[in-house]
Amino acid sequence: MKEKIVEAVLFASDVPVEPEKLYEIIDGLAEPELLDIIGGLNSGYEAGGHTFRIVEMAGGFQFETIPQYGIFVEKLFHTKSRPKLSRAALETLAIVAYKQPISKAEIDALRGVDSDASVRTLQNRDLSEIKGRGDSVGKPLLYGTTKEFLRYFGLKDIKDLPGADELASMFDGSEIEETSPEQLSLTTGMDLVSAESGKTEFPPEEEHTAKPRETSNNQ
Repeated sequence: MKEKIVEAVLFASDVPVEPEKLYEIIDGLAEPELLDIIGGLNSGYEAGGHTFRIVEMAGGFQFETIPQYGIFVEKLFHTKSRPKLSRAALETLAIVAYKQPISKAEIDALRGVDSDASVRTLQNRDLSEIKGRGDSVGKPLLYGTTKEFLRYFGLKDIKDLPGADELASMFDGSEIEETSPEQLSLTTGMDLVSAESGKTEFPPEEEHTAKPRETSNNQ
């Protein structure tokens, strides 16, 4: 019975459902049993040749199409593509992701330009939020990423962000055509974060359309 409830709740949700919420809904459910249930459901989906699995991301669990069918689901939602993020916003988001918590002054120093508009855009899109205040003069606001950021990039935890070496290996010339705009933005951010100079020259501003992650059952 618990297995069916977990399946029904996750199927009905279009965002990751946190374990704590499942514990509230299902009396007596605890973490070991929940993980066993999800593992069993996924084994059944695989054995039955189903095109979806339950995945863990952004601190919860959610149904998601397996990669080989993602391209077809994307065609279904082609007319409902996400609003574009500018290159400036993507660069700012990458810096926030890798350096959080970080103040706007620190972001500006890394980018070499004022990032006020980009910071506001990321907050409006729920990709960045205020995490607190710094200890320096003026107690500046500190920014970090949100759960929506994790969901947007299909990450289980912020620790799952690829490191500099991993990102460099992704761009050895053989996989560039298949790389998503999100990965490109993270690479740019890592270049900025690791730059020795506080100011970096950028190519002309351009727009990138974020490539949707593998689509959940009811998005």
